[in-house]
Amino acid sequence: MRNRIFAASAAMPALLCAAPVLAQSSAPDNAGASGTIPGTPPAPTSEAEPAPTTDGVGDIVVTARRREESLQSVPVAITAVSGQDLETRGVRSVDDLQRAVPGLNVTGQRRDEANFYIRGQGPGVINSGQRNFTSVATYFAEVPTTIGGPGIFFDLASVQVLKGPQGTLFGRNTTGGAVLFEPVAPVDSFEGYVTARAGNYDYREVEAVLNVPVIDGKVALRLAATAAKRDGFTRSVLSGQKLDGRDYQGYRASLLLTPTDGLRSLTIYDRRDKDQSGTSAVLRQLNPAVATSAALRTFFATQQALGPRRTQIATPLYDEQVSWGVTNKTTWELSDMLTLKNIVAYRRYRANVGNDYDGTPFVTISQLNAQGGRKWQTGQNQFTEEFQIQGQVSAASLNYILGYYHELSKPGFEQEVPQLSFGTLALRRNSNRDVSDALFAHAEIDLTQALQLSGGFRYTWDKRDAGLSVFNTAGACTQRVPAGTGPLVCPFTATGKFKSPTYDATLQYKLGAEILAYVSYRRGYKSGGFNLPSPVQQFTAYDPEKVDDFEIGLKADWDIGVPLRTNLAAFIDKYKDIQISQPITVPGVGLTSLVQNVGKATNKGFEFEGTIVPVRPLSISGYLSYLDAHSDVTVPGTAAIKGRQTAFQPRWKWGVSGRLAVPVAEQLGQVALAADFAYQGKATTNETNPALIGSYPGYGLLNARVELNEIGGSSVDLALFATNLTNKTYILGGFPLASALGYETAFYGEPRMYGVSARVRFGAR
Repeated sequence: MRNRIFAASAAMPALLCAAPVLAQSSAPDNAGASGTIPGTPPAPTSEAEPAPTTDGVGDIVVTARRREESLQSVPVAITAVSGQDLETRGVRSVDDLQRAVPGLNVTGQRRDEANFYIRGQGPGVINSGQRNFTSVATYFAEVPTTIGGPGIFFDLASVQVLKGPQGTLFGRNTTGGAVLFEPVAPVDSFEGYVTARAGNYDYREVEAVLNVPVIDGKVALRLAATAAKRDGFTRSVLSGQKLDGRDYQGYRASLLLTPTDGLRSLTIYDRRDKDQSGTSAVLRQLNPAVATSAALRTFFATQQALGPRRTQIATPLYDEQVSWGVTNKTTWELSDMLTLKNIVAYRRYRANVGNDYDGTPFVTISQLNAQGGRKWQTGQNQFTEEFQIQGQVSAASLNYILGYYHELSKPGFEQEVPQLSFGTLALRRNSNRDVSDALFAHAEIDLTQALQLSGGFRYTWDKRDAGLSVFNTAGACTQRVPAGTGPLVCPFTATGKFKSPTYDATLQYKLGAEILAYVSYRRGYKSGGFNLPSPVQQFTAYDPEKVDDFEIGLKADWDIGVPLRTNLAAFIDKYKDIQISQPITVPGVGLTSLVQNVGKATNKGFEFEGTIVPVRPLSISGYLSYLDAHSDVTVPGTAAIKGRQTAFQPRWKWGVSGRLAVPVAEQLGQVALAADFAYQGKATTNETNPALIGSYPGYGLLNARVELNEIGGSSVDLALFATNLTNKTYILGGFPLASALGYETAFYGEPRMYGVSARVRFGAR
């Protein structure tokens, strides 16, 4: 029985949320590994704390080039959301995060999973137990991780979303982008806070932070934890279970050692436990040309009468996960011109997840929770080591980074996923061993005071081993290779080696003290892999994906009588052998994912973000993004249909937010009102059938918050909040199988949520 401390409070309606803090420089443009250069003031301790400026617009320090820099000085398309803005906007999950970031989308088959899409590129393989090299990598404290959902959004310095291929500076190659979660580091002062939140659907959450300077200037410890619980909002009319609930705990301990000048070692232990109801599946539509079953048509008619908040799933579903990791980041400044940095980490993940994909009383396609006394279905043990040499050559106005990266990942135990397919139970046992090694280099040289050239090169070697066995309940092998037609083979294994160079070059020019223009070219790479099993032998392995990315951008702060910031980036990505995943069913195996290289594809678009402070108490921010992502060719028998928008990717996204500080008597405290509205257009769900085009409707969400801070001059803050204020019904993801099986299911976003939060701060801040 877990110990939880929850604060109870009456649920209240509320108002509003603020925008990401964008602004002017709070860190030197050429900061070193620790964010400073000898002789300059240190950068903020928290790597993305907003730094207020005299004009009323704050800044965020980002680490996109593996050192601390002002957001406005980095020639990369980045959206950075500070820890304070995460709180103000009510961001508690990846689903919440997408409404704050242009060009970022989240979808999949399960709620709260970090299935990120950036510029049309997404997670790829969906098979449980099969490891996937995603197009968008997720990092925690500079270490790749698969975890990015609830239980990680607490005591964060920032979340940074980097758009476009990443590889020459980051641990793992990606073709779409990267999402960086940066926790707050320990500081040399005694401080902390306790926050309690409560709301409708029996929502309860407690978050606490304690920072202790164990030895002044030498040792600092920071402890942080959160625990949350909320009832589900989708009920099964058959089992009575409330699906889509939340029940998780997150823990973090960070120890900072600075024994001597120039030596800094930060060790972080983090853990997340999740034990909650599973994700709902609501039967949404039928394809009458395929769905000829009278029973299925009856279930569909019943579902239409039930609506989106009730489902016909007969089997209780549970989502249990445990993940933890230990990370050490050590930097040693050998001299004013040379710094060594090492990042070593071990991460472990275990999951037991039940899914019903068809949303009917029939167990047509389902993933059952662990059977036969097993605790876990799937998992992954990951070890990473990254070593960097960071230096400067003052005479040549040159900064550089040389590095080596190593990653080893394997399950650590025998995985087994029970899957029901058309009434037949199959036990899938996946295995994998992935090793990735890379050498990389990056340099920046000032050609003039205004003109800088930067670029990098990386060479990556990937070795992948994978295996799959499928058994029936009697323990007999049912897997035929080629899938469904060949002889019985258990296990079916595959081994492959993939390697590729990646590189980039950027030219940036300062048009003025506050205006930066840049143009960049990046070559991206994503490892190849395996389909286990595949419908035909030729599809067992698929090749690496490569992309040529071209981007032009302008970051500017304008003086028009009031502070104004405008950041604009336009891009075009030309893909070769792009990997597209589509779900298929295989006799004797069940549901699986088929990944294929489908020739060429072009993704292009733009992203705009702006902030204005028309009067001192009011700030207004907004964003707009456009994406045109499609295959350049039609390939018969594959998921490529020329000109059709990539699945789950809306062409248009936009949002606007504002925050108003309301003048009140000083003895009362500080009152602030905030609100944000985010809209995204409709998205195609089907890439597999030229005659069928399914889609998710577009939708807009309004959120609001009212704050009373420092009540009566104290360290107590209160807030009323509401998300989805208009109670909009919208789709987050699902399982579009209408082309093959004749139906489509979806899971829906949260209804109106509202509540109250209270924070008590203590210590130095």
